[in-house]
Amino acid sequence: MATFALISDLHSNLEALEAVFARIDQLGIRETNCLGDIVGYGAEPEACVRLVMERCSWSIMGNHDWGLFNALDHFNPLASDALLYTRKRLKPGLFRFGRRGMWDFLAALPDRMEAHGFLFFHGSPRDPIMEYVLKSDGFLEPEKMAEIFAKIDRPCFVGHTHWPGIHYQDLRFVAAEGECSSFDLNGEPAVVNVGSVGQPRDGDPRASFAVVTENKVEIHRVPYDFRGTQTKILAAGLHPVLAERLARGK
Repeated sequence: MATFALISDLHSNLEALEAVFARIDQLGIRETNCLGDIVGYGAEPEACVRLVMERCSWSIMGNHDWGLFNALDHFNPLASDALLYTRKRLKPGLFRFGRRGMWDFLAALPDRMEAHGFLFFHGSPRDPIMEYVLKSDGFLEPEKMAEIFAKIDRPCFVGHTHWPGIHYQDLRFVAAEGECSSFDLNGEPAVVNVGSVGQPRDGDPRASFAVVTENKVEIHRVPYDFRGTQTKILAAGLHPVLAERLARGK
């Protein structure tokens, strides 16, 4: 079985995305796929969408990608404002050359994928775009997790929470830690969160991505120039919190 990389929750953070692709190239991995949220929060949606279109074999839709084309009632004010900014940057127009291909690409993203014997969602097997599978769900929402596991018969991969790790059938969640965490898969149902490239929230500001083989997943962390990203967010007039949180990984 082929080895491939998984990225998710890029959130228009070009510095983080370039650092992740550089590490993927260093590792000699030829296939990369994206679990959604290419846009949102950050200042450079065009460059990130172009890179995904060029580098990823396939991508699926995240809630922020969905938000480009739908009402923003589900989003908090920071996310809504950033999506309005992103719409202005990406929406095609008479003198906005090159936008149509990116806009149509995002609009056509599927909400799930099956490949290499695995299942892939942005959110969860129950609600592929919107539902969070939280690290605390195993002990706070065991019925929810039981329903999720009832929908899968093999390992699946998600993003959305920005917190990398693995949910097992016994409802344990084991967080990824350090520069590289390795988890055995062995074909058993599991929910693997690959973390976030562009806006980590587990207290580690380094970008996160996964490398998958038939029986194993590794979650890698990569440092990047978050100060450069912060400068661009502030220059774009986006909320300062969206810049500040990158330094804290929160």
